[in-house]
Amino acid sequence: MNNKTISARQFMYLVILFLIGSSILIIPGPLAAGAKQDGWISAILGTVIGILLVHLYHKISITIGNKTFVEAAIDIFGNWFGRIISFFHLSFIYILAALVLRNIGDFMTTQMMVETPLQYTHILFLLVVILGARLGIETIGRSAEMFITWMIILLVFLFLSLTPQLDINNLKPMFGSGLRSITSTSLTVIGTPILEMVIFLMIYPQVKEKSKAKHAWLIGLLIGGGFLTLITLFSILVLGSDLTALNEYPIYELATKINIAGFLEGLEIIVAIVWMLTIFFKLVILYYASSLGIAQFLKIDDYRILLLPLGMGMVVLSIIAYPDVAYFESFVNSTWLPYATMHGFVLPLLLLIGAIIKKKKQESGRSRK
Repeated sequence: MNNKTISARQFMYLVILFLIGSSILIIPGPLAAGAKQDGWISAILGTVIGILLVHLYHKISITIGNKTFVEAAIDIFGNWFGRIISFFHLSFIYILAALVLRNIGDFMTTQMMVETPLQYTHILFLLVVILGARLGIETIGRSAEMFITWMIILLVFLFLSLTPQLDINNLKPMFGSGLRSITSTSLTVIGTPILEMVIFLMIYPQVKEKSKAKHAWLIGLLIGGGFLTLITLFSILVLGSDLTALNEYPIYELATKINIAGFLEGLEIIVAIVWMLTIFFKLVILYYASSLGIAQFLKIDDYRILLLPLGMGMVVLSIIAYPDVAYFESFVNSTWLPYATMHGFVLPLLLLIGAIIKKKKQESGRSRK
């Protein structure tokens, strides 16, 4: 279907861009709301849990061999039950992609192009995503290799520009929110974006140098989680935990605070550029994975013929998925974590158990012969 591959380093860059993705805008607020001045500690705790998940996903990939999640599920559990598991997995990826697309529309229509209809923003952005997915994983990986440097430079410049406005008193008292609040708030990061990394099981077989792939995944997680921690930390240091919690897009508000020597200001475009880059890669990874998985599910040789019809459905789903931002926040707080846990932990664990049992049966069968 698609024999192109990416290097372990390119895979690492994709993990970084995926983790930062939409989270750069939407994560600091809930963390500050839940753990107050200790929200950045919750981000660290969520990243640590992510390390355990990476070990699980890598174990799955080794056990199932050179197969994607969909191929392995059908092979292990049979044509019927395997396809049911695959259907739920693909539904999760597709719904997540639609929600990410809606995040793009909400940000653009509330912060930058307020008079542009929501659906036009979705269609224009998705056309670029479709083009990227059509070119394949190798092109996506090379593009990530090219843009990652610029993203890091812009984020470092943003942090350095905000340094004069940091107020260490905004972090006091440390651990003042209590260990329980810090732990429960870390579930926000675990739900988005840590558990969402399960979609990389659709891409992992196309990574060369399998011996280096796990190391690359772990480094990508640590760098991506580190940036999310820094973004949350700087938001609290500059705005304070209360204002961070109240702002819908805290880091965008941070950029408006930049004032260097009285003339270099209004640099929120930096945040917009970084966010557009990272969320593009997150969406194109989701779109590619869902298209590839659906093609494997339907036994279609070329996933590219599905790109346009899936895009049309995604535009509609992204608009009807939730009516407004308030509904989205309620959905994320009450529903998304158990939903993501089911698809990011329970189903992969079930796949691993099934793969181990099948492997042992095959080994015992060979030994009897």
